[in-house]
Amino acid sequence: MNEKILRQGVLYFLLLTLVLILGSGIVFFASAATHPGLVRNNAGELQANYLYHVSVITPHMSTLFLQLFVSNAGVALIILLVPLYWVGIWWLNPDHLNTIIRLMKGTVVLLVLALGYNSFSYAYITSKLYPLPVFLVMYFPHGWLEMLAFVLAGTFSLLCTDALREYLCTPRDQSALHPGGIALFIFNRVWRVFLVIAFLLAVAAAIECWITPPLVTSVWEQVLL
Repeated sequence: MNEKILRQGVLYFLLLTLVLILGSGIVFFASAATHPGLVRNNAGELQANYLYHVSVITPHMSTLFLQLFVSNAGVALIILLVPLYWVGIWWLNPDHLNTIIRLMKGTVVLLVLALGYNSFSYAYITSKLYPLPVFLVMYFPHGWLEMLAFVLAGTFSLLCTDALREYLCTPRDQSALHPGGIALFIFNRVWRVFLVIAFLLAVAAAIECWITPPLVTSVWEQVLL
């Protein structure tokens, strides 16, 4: 059983990673179509943007840790739990369990695809306006941790869906199965995972608030030289 769960987890992780990349690719092509003619900033524009970054963005970022963490944790929690809400339909009509399971898994994929689509439009514009080193240090130090956390949320939502199918199919006295028991089953499956995801997002938010700004400043100064 453990080997089966591990194998499914790896497959789900790879699937959702590909879906996230697909969403990112779609938004890059869409952004290219809707923002034609973007050109790299000249030296004067880079200097002005650098001064704005140093004087406005860097001091402000140090105050945004809680906001960034809570908003990202909320997105991860939506990906982890919202697909499982379809179980309420099963409660009303238990004869359609297979359909409900497919709806759960499809919702996970759609949420991850939407995340990829909605997260990269500004990144595309930045990549066109700023030199590549500046663009990379703006997004990569914290961004890979955020994407990892979101993909893990989707992966464990899919694994919980498989476990939920087995739980609902287990023969038992129907009176012993009730909404509270189903909710408790889901909670027991996801709370430890969410703590890991929240930890990753807390580290990512800390990097974005206190490490990325000075890195961007340093790289930007080298580019201006």
